[in-house]
Amino acid sequence: MNVVFHVSSGTVGDWKHALNNVRNLRADETADIDQITLLANGDAVHLFLETSVVADRVEGLVESGVRCRACSNSLRSRDFDMARLVDGVEKVPSGVGELVKRQAAGDSYLKVP
Repeated sequence: MNVVFHVSSGTVGDWKHALNNVRNLRADETADIDQITLLANGDAVHLFLETSVVADRVEGLVESGVRCRACSNSLRSRDFDMARLVDGVEKVPSGVGELVKRQAAGDSYLKVP
């Protein structure tokens, strides 16, 4: 099973909540998970910046195989330099478009928090 976690909040507490949910799912041996995607749009794209207070946790997720994806529309509307993303974070043209594609492909959808 594939899962997409969707976070759109700009608050650090909500980012940590989302990251904890990803960690908990990965640790759950009763869940047969093939691929996890963490998608950020809106103000949540800040969590994927290399200056984010959770950048080290994002790096760990990327290294463990979690697909971390940031909405290009959200990044562009906030004038972010795409080079400021944590290494391994992928840009997608549209966060909502990515969500629709993931759901059409059969991914389970979890809005966090």
